[in-house]
Amino acid sequence: MSFSAAQAAPNSLLSRCSTAFFNLNFPHRSFWLLLLATLSAAPAAAQIAIEARVGFHGVFQLGRPFPLEVELSNSGRPAEGILDVQVWKGGATKGGAPYPIKYRREIFLAAQARKTVQFTVDPDFISRPLTISFTSTAGNGTREIDLRRSFSPAPVLLLVNDSGSLPAMALGPTAQSRLVSLSLSELAADARALLGVSHIILYDQSLRDLSRPQLLALETWLSAGGRLVVVGSLNFALYQEPVISRFLPVRVSGTRRISFTPAVGKDETKVTIGDVWTQLSTPLGGEVRAESQGVPLWVDAVRGRGKIIYLALDIGRPPLSQWLGLPKYLQTLLAPGAVDEPGARAEWNDAIFTQLITSPTFISTYVPYGSLFFAIVGYLTVIGLLSWVWQRRRLTTRQSLIGLLIVVTAGSGAGYVYFSRGGHIPDGVLLSSTVLESGPDGVVDAQANLALFSTQPRQYNLQMERGWMEFTPLSNRPREPREAAVLSQEGGGVSRFQLSLREWDYRLFRLRFVDRFKLRADFNVQGDKLTMKIDNQSGKDLFDCGLLLPGQRHLLGEIRRGGRLDKEFSLTPAKDGNNGSSNRIEGVNFREVSFANKTRDILFHSSFFPRDGDSRWSSGAAVFFAWVKDPAPRLRIDDPRIQTQDYALFRATIPLNRGEEE
Repeated sequence: MSFSAAQAAPNSLLSRCSTAFFNLNFPHRSFWLLLLATLSAAPAAAQIAIEARVGFHGVFQLGRPFPLEVELSNSGRPAEGILDVQVWKGGATKGGAPYPIKYRREIFLAAQARKTVQFTVDPDFISRPLTISFTSTAGNGTREIDLRRSFSPAPVLLLVNDSGSLPAMALGPTAQSRLVSLSLSELAADARALLGVSHIILYDQSLRDLSRPQLLALETWLSAGGRLVVVGSLNFALYQEPVISRFLPVRVSGTRRISFTPAVGKDETKVTIGDVWTQLSTPLGGEVRAESQGVPLWVDAVRGRGKIIYLALDIGRPPLSQWLGLPKYLQTLLAPGAVDEPGARAEWNDAIFTQLITSPTFISTYVPYGSLFFAIVGYLTVIGLLSWVWQRRRLTTRQSLIGLLIVVTAGSGAGYVYFSRGGHIPDGVLLSSTVLESGPDGVVDAQANLALFSTQPRQYNLQMERGWMEFTPLSNRPREPREAAVLSQEGGGVSRFQLSLREWDYRLFRLRFVDRFKLRADFNVQGDKLTMKIDNQSGKDLFDCGLLLPGQRHLLGEIRRGGRLDKEFSLTPAKDGNNGSSNRIEGVNFREVSFANKTRDILFHSSFFPRDGDSRWSSGAAVFFAWVKDPAPRLRIDDPRIQTQDYALFRATIPLNRGEEE
């Protein structure tokens, strides 16, 4: 047998390695064997699979935030990375070009593991797909979802019934809303995810397993204008639990069979249904809409801007479950009713911010007036002394020019270092102007207009307080950043918005939240008199308060925390001195009101009460307003290099309805 030298070399190398391995002592040989076994058993790179569940079982209302549940499956080794959900904002309906926003969460995936992550996303533009991506050094995964298959033009109805004892509910052919059945655990834990839901229906349902975030989300959604429908059942003990009792406008004590006669229209025949199961209860508040044989059947109660509807009848058991008129009756129960608008939205655009940024009050926040004044005075003084010495012939012309050059160079260098690198010039200014719109039960609908002005190119991290409902960055095509802004949703309802700004650039935002502001403003119109009672229990001092009536202006000064103000005003129009006739002035004139602070003056006239404002201000209404001292910011930056300015105005619009003829 013959072989070449090229074949002998590997064989001799393998022979030497095997001889060296067997010559090792036992501990060393065991170590190398364990290392080889570990390397051979090491898992492959992480392989990420992404599954997503959109909305409520695939349904969400277009134009409203909705829940998104992302499930990550890892079939490889552990991976630590970033999960991004990219949606598109803006578009033709918003008056601008589409731009992306990313919702981000840091995720650790163990080997051969699954993890579910909940988001609340709010796309304006659904012609482009929603993109989900997981990025890590161990492995990546991407998925796109077409949202056009899931949206509904009308709000969604949610039915929570874990027991499944309620048969399929038909709302009839005229109902536009989609009815979705889900379990209690599937109820969103973020109030924003429920904004596209008009009604939540509870039937034969215990709320003991409701988590605290879910409970807070339900209460916030209800205060923001949601409607909670609680339908009674034979298991009345479930309605006596503390969690559900906090929502009920009645105290449930038992059950009973009665004869039920539903209300009908003019051309319909009354029908009486016997042996209907109903709950016995005692009203605690609200309005009893229907009763039978002394038993309240339908009770409504106001909760903030929302409403709680209690129906004592058990519609899931015969004979009501077999009644053909049940779908039509439920449509009456689930009717949207009158829409309670929170009030005219404050305007916010580039033109308003341009007025603010050029006003002396705002300029003083990012230009050090004092340092600049003394620097200019010192610079001119040195130049003047140098000229005086040269005129006295104490320095030659050459020496004077050299001294002037030294002064200019040193002054310019020192000024650049001081004013660009120091001088107490902030990196940016965060301006927030909030309108607190008066509402029932001490609940206010707050609209905050925000502006972030940057003097340095840097990354900004805005932290939003809990309870916010809407956050809208205003798109501006010339200053649109190259990178998508990031909205990080963390635990406990805390969210952070990250974006980059160039030097001397700014971005505008809108923020909305529902909160309690314990300022009770009661107004009563009797004939030609308006009685006003203000009780300030908000914990904040109010200043520059005023009441505007058609043709009248009343400045009320300050209302301190814990203080009260009771006054009566005449609604009689002013008399014309020439002919004694009354001047018929229907509108409320905001131009007559001015403030010493230029920023407040601009916000009041351009943003809070624009000239082309709401129609309710133009006739038949009175407006009460008050500035809030030291308002609590709803969006902040924990950075001493960013200055903040917070302005808040409480306003209440009172319809007069004097019934005057034209």
